[in-house]
Amino acid sequence: MKKLLTLVALSASTIVPLTAYAQVQSSVKHLAWTKNAMIYEANIRQHSKEGSFQKFEEYLPELKKMGVSVIWLMPINPIGEINRKGTLGSYYAVKDYRGVNPEFGTPADFKHLVNAIHAAGMYVIIDWVPNHTAWDHPWAKEHPDFYKKDKDWTSPNSVDI
Repeated sequence: MKKLLTLVALSASTIVPLTAYAQVQSSVKHLAWTKNAMIYEANIRQHSKEGSFQKFEEYLPELKKMGVSVIWLMPINPIGEINRKGTLGSYYAVKDYRGVNPEFGTPADFKHLVNAIHAAGMYVIIDWVPNHTAWDHPWAKEHPDFYKKDKDWTSPNSVDI
């Protein structure tokens, strides 16, 4: 019993100081629409057999019925081809941050989807991760100083390979 009480006392003394960290107030001002937002993360490639913006757009009424207020799109940019992970590559190995992955549709298809989401009264968030690029992204050649790499440039740590 004495060992159990000691264990409980030690556990409590460890937990209590940690709760103080949870009480720190943030100065971040969140937009009103984010307060009770229901977010749906959309992986366009896996969402349907077609894996397109157009096919995903057909699902918007269902998402609205479920109470979704924000569509979070996984990366929609073209995927690098050099040193790809598997045959499809990683969404985060971006080849062109200004482009739209042709696998999903055209830039016009993407704009149409965004407009349809807005018309349904929902918001759009795009998963944009600038610290992951493909081996064949222009920055890899134009700005090699952006990347931490080994002496042979065979293992750049900031390139999604």
